[in-house]
Amino acid sequence: MQKMNLSLCALALLLFGSLSSVHSRAVDIVDDSNDVDNSIEAESEEKPRGRPFEADWLKFTKSPPAKLQQAAGATLEIVCEMMGSQVPTIQWIVGHLPLSEIENLDSNVVSEDAASAIVRVRSVHIIDHMLSESRTYTCVGRTGSKTVYASTVVHPVRSDLGDMRMVREKQYPGPQKPRIIYTEKTHLDLMGSSVMLPCKVHARPRAEVTWLNNENKEVVQNHRYKVLPTGDLLISELKWEDMGNYKCIARNSVGRDSADTFVYPVLKEQD
Repeated sequence: MQKMNLSLCALALLLFGSLSSVHSRAVDIVDDSNDVDNSIEAESEEKPRGRPFEADWLKFTKSPPAKLQQAAGATLEIVCEMMGSQVPTIQWIVGHLPLSEIENLDSNVVSEDAASAIVRVRSVHIIDHMLSESRTYTCVGRTGSKTVYASTVVHPVRSDLGDMRMVREKQYPGPQKPRIIYTEKTHLDLMGSSVMLPCKVHARPRAEVTWLNNENKEVVQNHRYKVLPTGDLLISELKWEDMGNYKCIARNSVGRDSADTFVYPVLKEQD
């Protein structure tokens, strides 16, 4: 297969993947009845030094639903996916937040330094407790100077009492099967780069994480492949033969979950 440069890969992904998906429904954090354009544009359109793009870009590939109804005793998952330049980060905000504070919000997600990358990231927020009132959960994505966000209002289970009082808020007891809550669907980067593939897991008891490589064999750790204590996979000195699908598998005594990441090494552009 002919090696493509990063700009061509970005164009192909934009046309085939992220932007051809359904448009995100942006929900106002303060008033969930309104649709708003929640994308904060980069102030500068000049091409940053050492970057193959004219500006930072970030788009939802799967936005969270506007509203969800909680079911009694059931763990609820809110899914948020986005794709952009560099390595986008996603964090979740619980509760109402004035729109003016979004841009200045401090992120609790460590961003990987990969200025040449194009990445599609997936985050899942887990609600494993009974809500006592309706609550807003906001997915906030960032990359460089770009920020996008969308909110989901979750309505709790109501009791059978005639006064319709809400049930008491409490966490579900007992063990829970693993759920992979933070991973990358696609990661493109220049050959020679170091690539970190995240695999964050929600489980009780704690899950064991293993990785399968692009030949569907368990990753053997060496100077280029390392499974970190966090469960993330580090690939150093990215090579063309590293291209392919990598699978993160999380297991505990209750069950298992898995997630795939497609890695695409990109040929450096010639000056």
